[in-house]
Amino acid sequence: MVFQPTDKKNFSRGFTLLEILLAIFILGVVLTTVYASYSYSLRVVHDVTYEQQVYKASRLVFDRMIKDLSSLQKSGDEFFLQSEKNMIDGREFQTLVFWSAAHLDFDEKAVTQRPAVISYFVKKSEESESISLLRSDAPGVVPEEPEKNEKRGFVICEKINKLKFLFYDERGRETESWDSWPTPSRPQSKVPAAVKIEMELENKNDAERPYKFMTTIFIPAKK
Repeated sequence: MVFQPTDKKNFSRGFTLLEILLAIFILGVVLTTVYASYSYSLRVVHDVTYEQQVYKASRLVFDRMIKDLSSLQKSGDEFFLQSEKNMIDGREFQTLVFWSAAHLDFDEKAVTQRPAVISYFVKKSEESESISLLRSDAPGVVPEEPEKNEKRGFVICEKINKLKFLFYDERGRETESWDSWPTPSRPQSKVPAAVKIEMELENKNDAERPYKFMTTIFIPAKK
């Protein structure tokens, strides 16, 4: 029988502290890269979702305004459409009031195409300090000139930066105001041939670059 020398001992070699620290460092770099990539992707998805909401809100506002102004009609022999400027936090906004057959009634027995005085105006929110666009809808037999006190309505869009109306007569001449409310000195009332709406919504990611929207509505009402 032959015996092998036992001078050298066989043993398994472990990791040194330096190797463990190096492995932890590499793992940290990998996890940091993965987290940065995930955070960027999540931010992009969030921004795209936010922009989609902004564009959807503007589209709904314009669709509603188009339906309201396209339903403009006479009460008796007169049209009623009036714009007014007001200031909020040093910024100029416009209010639009008109007599239309586009009343929205949520009653089950509602009468469709019921005439009403419809108003679009902005108001500062007491909670968020942002400016919202509201729509009021007051049905009646005959239109009445809107009161100058505080108006009430439903919020249809928030975070408004700008709301401006431009009016065009039958010759294409542009004006920033319109008033067809009959008065003793001006018994004849006319409506514009078209109304341009310019609206800006806040951009939470870049305040200097708000979202801008514009549309022009041609009034089908007969003069």
